[in-house]
Amino acid sequence: MVKPEEIYRCLAQHTADGLVISNSQGVITACNPAFLKLVNQSEQHLLGQKISTIIDIEGFAPSVGKDKQKSTGSGGDGKSGLDAVADHAPKLVNIFSRGGVDMSMNVSHIPIPCEGAESGYLTIIYIVQANSVQQAQTEFVSTVSHELRTPLTSIKGFADTILRSGDKIEATQQRRYIGIIKDQADRLTRLVEDLLAVSRLESKKMQLTIRAIDLNETVQRVVRNLADKGRNHKITNKIPPGLPHVWADADRLEQILTNLIDNAIKYSPPKTTVTISARDVEGTTEMVEFAVSDQGVGIPQEHLPQIFTKFGRLDNPLVRQTEGTGLGLYITRSLVLALGGQITVTSEPGNTTFTVQLPAATFEDQATRGRD
Repeated sequence: MVKPEEIYRCLAQHTADGLVISNSQGVITACNPAFLKLVNQSEQHLLGQKISTIIDIEGFAPSVGKDKQKSTGSGGDGKSGLDAVADHAPKLVNIFSRGGVDMSMNVSHIPIPCEGAESGYLTIIYIVQANSVQQAQTEFVSTVSHELRTPLTSIKGFADTILRSGDKIEATQQRRYIGIIKDQADRLTRLVEDLLAVSRLESKKMQLTIRAIDLNETVQRVVRNLADKGRNHKITNKIPPGLPHVWADADRLEQILTNLIDNAIKYSPPKTTVTISARDVEGTTEMVEFAVSDQGVGIPQEHLPQIFTKFGRLDNPLVRQTEGTGLGLYITRSLVLALGGQITVTSEPGNTTFTVQLPAATFEDQATRGRD
């Protein structure tokens, strides 16, 4: 039978996260291969060193290696210094490797309870998490750079042409070039606005003002705003009378509907129909459901999971020839979730439907909230 000690030893040796054991004086007594590789030092060199020379642990607790009275549990508040350390969540701290390279990673500094022996600490460096975040950031920057490069190239190219040969270009041609510059500048503006929205959503700084909203009125307003884009499509509103209002932020609900209806127009052929419908969710009075359907080419089943990801654009001719940032559905899903709802999609050739459920605002709920 395998002993637990052997399992723990195997875990420590083969985990990709860094592990360091130090005593109550902050002296390193053991570490695993992942940590040695991270700081580019040998185990022989590290053992006996102060952990504070390698990892900036000063922010975890004032008791670490400084206040023995607290670390032995004689604090006046009935809570030992070790317990206070255990309360701390992982923190972003600096790690110093050989050669003077500083790294910032999430670290946990956890007391090790030992009966009848000197207590020590287990320090965990979350290398896997840091690598995943760094890779995601690198991919994000690379994609944004690519998205920015295309309109900037057009703007610069046509502006240079006008400046260099403006007196030789006919007025109609100049207006066409200026129109292209404006269109590409508008594209850049939309991309920047989408990036700001992503930043606010991921940092939880999106401000929401929740109130009862008439879904039908919002749909009509969005359809009017998109009338020019949808002039070659038939847009049908099938929202029944008497439908409960929804609890939502007015601007965010309008943004959700705009993204979904705009996509339905962009990704379906001219002369086809875009349908907006709504109903009560069966079996409950707490949710209202609305759907946006189009008659486009559809989304392959294997690609459905990626459409809500950042820059998740499909690789097909219709998508490639249609302008977009690849952030719209990611933002839409994030907003729906922030409003306490959910969004799903079904698709086959000739019919793609995005369905959103949001909390309903019944008259009783409105009266109750009005008294709050």
